[in-house]
Amino acid sequence: MMQLNKESGPQLSRRLDGVSESATLKLNATVQQMKTQGVDVVNLTAGEPDFWVPEAAKKAVIDAVHGNQSKYTPVAGLPALREAIASKTNDQQKSLSSSRPWKAAHVLVTNGGKQALFNALMAILNPGDEVLIPSPYWLSYPEMVKLAGGIPKFIPASGRQGFKITPDQLQNAMGPHVKVLILNSPSNPTGALYSKDEYRALGDVLAQSPFGKNIWILSDEIYDRIVLGATPFCSFLEANPAWVDQTITINGVSKSAAMTGWRLGWSVAPEKVTQAMLTLQGQSTSGVNALSQWAAIAALKLPESDFVEQVSSFRKRRDLLLENLKKARKIDVYIPEGAFYAFVGIGQYLRSGEDSMGFAQRVLEEAQVAVVPGTPFGDPEFVRLSFATDERSILEGCQRLVRYLDAV
Repeated sequence: MMQLNKESGPQLSRRLDGVSESATLKLNATVQQMKTQGVDVVNLTAGEPDFWVPEAAKKAVIDAVHGNQSKYTPVAGLPALREAIASKTNDQQKSLSSSRPWKAAHVLVTNGGKQALFNALMAILNPGDEVLIPSPYWLSYPEMVKLAGGIPKFIPASGRQGFKITPDQLQNAMGPHVKVLILNSPSNPTGALYSKDEYRALGDVLAQSPFGKNIWILSDEIYDRIVLGATPFCSFLEANPAWVDQTITINGVSKSAAMTGWRLGWSVAPEKVTQAMLTLQGQSTSGVNALSQWAAIAALKLPESDFVEQVSSFRKRRDLLLENLKKARKIDVYIPEGAFYAFVGIGQYLRSGEDSMGFAQRVLEEAQVAVVPGTPFGDPEFVRLSFATDERSILEGCQRLVRYLDAV
């Protein structure tokens, strides 16, 4: 937790009390520092694809530079990009788009999907509002909720249930103070993927609850293209079109087009909340980098066939990682259906009084393998391993980890 300076003189905002810095960013910085010191670390923490940006996106940036596209863009984003995002979203929500298609006015382009999430929570939460978050969760969700004055309320979803909440769990978590339900499919950190029927079942609970009419659904779909199993990706609104007036869809090109450093995300939402988020962004960051927007326009025009090889590679890497992790006698391995992470149980390897934070530190120092502790994701007996890296690193990292675990 961040500790504020209590000495005399000007004080920092109490808004930061209890808010933690990003554990993944902090760990990755430590790994990079070790590497610069010559330590042979196998890094399985990366939350970004190791593929290159599509050539069409690169060319679009070069053309934009030569075309002097260097001025401020509209806060909401370039009109052509907003149109392209609306079109993509309509393609993924066909049960809705035939009657209530999204238009550019519903789209807000943001500095990555993270800003889109932050905008949404700041725009819809009041102090004391509760936010339902399935656990394990992406570690920034509860911290953003706290910054916006809300109260995170977790719904545990164990590996035995596929890291997905059940309708009964959602029904039991509903209450008069609940304002938001955050859903993330495919999931970071677990790779869990909700099917259309599973989303419909959750939608039925919301519809039948006396509190449902007051709830916003925040659907984080940033990993939509990275689907590794037989279950296809399903947008929440594709399964529940009746919730169109209460759903904010979050997405971006960071994961799907390997454009993490370009910081280009978006939200698609009813006009009233889009306008609220637009006001917020206009008084904070304003419009997104112009060159990134031109690149995103080009990336969104690419056919799905251009990304088949990447998904196939992720699937092969996942299988390689799981095959080798299973060689450890007491590790709990679950098959991720999407994204590029494996969330594995290491509870039987924890020492007395130790959680996954201590375990990850120990593995980094003694086995030179960097994994992300599950504690900040909501489970102290798990670690997250990324397979968004080359097969050689995956194999070496798993072999080191298994040797270390079998020796302790």
